[in-house]
Amino acid sequence: MQAIKTITFAVNTTKLGAEKAAHRLANIADCEGVQTTIRSDYPLQADALAGQDLCCAIGGDGTLLGVLDAALESDCAVLGVNMGKLGFLATFSAEEAAKDLPKLIKGHYEIAERSILCCTTKNGESVYGLNDVVLKETDGSGLIRLQVASNGNPVSEYHCDGLIFSTPTGSTAYNLSAGGPIIGPRVSAIAMTPICPHTLGNRSVIFDNSSQISVANLEPGPCPRITIDGRVCFPSEDNFPIEIAVADRSFRLMQNPDHSHFAIIRDKLRWGNPTIQ
Repeated sequence: MQAIKTITFAVNTTKLGAEKAAHRLANIADCEGVQTTIRSDYPLQADALAGQDLCCAIGGDGTLLGVLDAALESDCAVLGVNMGKLGFLATFSAEEAAKDLPKLIKGHYEIAERSILCCTTKNGESVYGLNDVVLKETDGSGLIRLQVASNGNPVSEYHCDGLIFSTPTGSTAYNLSAGGPIIGPRVSAIAMTPICPHTLGNRSVIFDNSSQISVANLEPGPCPRITIDGRVCFPSEDNFPIEIAVADRSFRLMQNPDHSHFAIIRDKLRWGNPTIQ
């Protein structure tokens, strides 16, 4: 892999120890001849990573999501340093990052190309999401009625608390909590999982990466709220029908060459240790 020459450290200052970790890592990178920048204006603006080889997001998975737009705009790889608890995406601890950073700078790393979703309203506004697009009733306490189609073909009508459209990356987040499947990170697909559906037959559906999913609102009154990666998007209430699809770009996540996705899952979800080594 190509050597790293420029790094921006994006720091979530609300995380205990994040600023200290950023300065420590920046000093290590400086000693390797890397041009470094430390930014605490999280989440980053879209042009914040122009000309950067790597963004080191220090905080947790939420911090990493906060650099998504800037990373996509500049096609910049992202390394996540976890200062919190879970860390499915931010897989390096501060100590691991300090130990491994010199070899990563020299090019000893892998880039995982993670698929992302593009959600487009009827007005043509689009937002990208690395984890999921979630549709729920405006105040979060009522039911919604939605009609879903794929490539123009009706799928089903849903009367439920909400619908989750998830990437493989986001399949271990809200999707999993709602009973949806875990999808391998190299699979390019969309998981649709209803939240508390009124029909027991309404279960998760996996769409392939060529699917153009359309969602229409069947209830009068305010449209459902659209949340993308935990952010409430599209302030206008008149957004439906919406289109959801796998985007034509990807999120570049830096990992160690020996990274194991399912080792992370076993650890974070407290699955049993494997008997086969």
